[in-house]
Amino acid sequence: MTKLKLIVGAGLLDGLRWARQNLYALLVLAPLVLGMTYFGVGRMVREAEWSPSEAEALALAVVAAACLAALSLSRASMEIYHLRRPEVMLDALPVPADAQLLSALVRRAAPTSAAALAALVLRGLAGGDVLDASALAALALFVVLTAVGEVLAALEWIHWGHRRAHAHALVGVAAFVGVAAAGGLLLTEALRPDGQRFVSRASVFACATLLTAALAWLAFALHRRWRAGDAEFAKRLGARDGWGSFGERVARRASRGARKVEAQLARDLQLTLRGFSSAAHVAAGLAALTIFLLVALLTKGQLPAGEAEGFWAATLLPRVLAAKFACAIPAVSLASVVPVLIAHQQPHFWLERSTGVRGADAWRAKLYFARVVTLPAPLAAWVVGIACGGVPMVYALPLLAECFWLWWLVSTLVGALAFEMPERPGLALILMACVGLAVGGFTAALWPMGLAIYAFGMQQLLMRGMMQAHAFLKGD
Repeated sequence: MTKLKLIVGAGLLDGLRWARQNLYALLVLAPLVLGMTYFGVGRMVREAEWSPSEAEALALAVVAAACLAALSLSRASMEIYHLRRPEVMLDALPVPADAQLLSALVRRAAPTSAAALAALVLRGLAGGDVLDASALAALALFVVLTAVGEVLAALEWIHWGHRRAHAHALVGVAAFVGVAAAGGLLLTEALRPDGQRFVSRASVFACATLLTAALAWLAFALHRRWRAGDAEFAKRLGARDGWGSFGERVARRASRGARKVEAQLARDLQLTLRGFSSAAHVAAGLAALTIFLLVALLTKGQLPAGEAEGFWAATLLPRVLAAKFACAIPAVSLASVVPVLIAHQQPHFWLERSTGVRGADAWRAKLYFARVVTLPAPLAAWVVGIACGGVPMVYALPLLAECFWLWWLVSTLVGALAFEMPERPGLALILMACVGLAVGGFTAALWPMGLAIYAFGMQQLLMRGMMQAHAFLKGD
């Protein structure tokens, strides 16, 4: 217990030092961006007069819990095996494996507590009692359950990449599904305590407690058994063979013959295809989910067909608009990998500095990367819109042109902002998502708006992005 206190205390001291160095971001930028996002989305929801049903609220809570656990896979792996962290020296000291896993659990509980605090704020804004005992108990149990689930999922993920044991992969998937389902029920219990109950409150708390205890026992047992063998492999985070040549071929075609850009782009594509971070999997999953929702909307007749009185009026048909929004949202989701990739590569940027890579080359590589990874979005949205009969055939080619225009605009915008906040990937992710969704939404509803944005603001933004990359590589 003494060693655990020392480890946790050192981590807390390091976190306080980081917070002191980033006071402006924490106290000004973060509240400003989050507040603008909340009031903007809240206003849209109020104007649409949309109130989710009990089943929809439960589904959204389960998806939120699943995304929170999935996004933390790579981070939990780094904290368990001390990848690129000062705690790596603990492996050379007589520190028990259980103490190291407990310290990882404590670290995982911190961001999950922030999510629970946000849920408590939402409860207060909705008119609920913030100090309600059952809500606080549900959120506390949600924090512990999610932290344990994240640690177990990270252990299974690393072990599967090392041994390719499909049985353990199934165990990890089952544990992940259980954490998402139980976490969703606990979030629903905390946010909407007076709604219709699919399961009684006592059953939810009992099942969540038993699941947490079982997963914790399994995580400690597997950690003692696997740590010695998986620690070295964890440094590669799921590397796979066969993606190198594919990434090089794509980079060669996309880089337009620029050798330095080609090498960086090939490396970025290889890292993404190998799954350098769980954020890459979550971004791909959200993009695929959007396409599946478009299929459901078009095939089940949820959107009116409408009749276009002329060629140009077809662009505002509900089903055509749905296809264009289903192009913009996956493009933003896939492009969100860019700030996470830069944060992952930041400890190794000394290689670029030592080899004389210019800021323009580094920025252009990320710009091409954003365009390449988002390229499936317009193709998928257009194919689904045509195949499901949601788009008149006379408007098939114009829709394809609009989808590619959306892809080009969103990917260029996100790529231009790649080095805007390289040391704050969380804020950069929020900034890119808000800007990408705003510009993509305006352009999907009225494509000439995108032409105006590109003509009057894009060149200045591209120049600023190149200058930011140059300053970052110089270390300014």
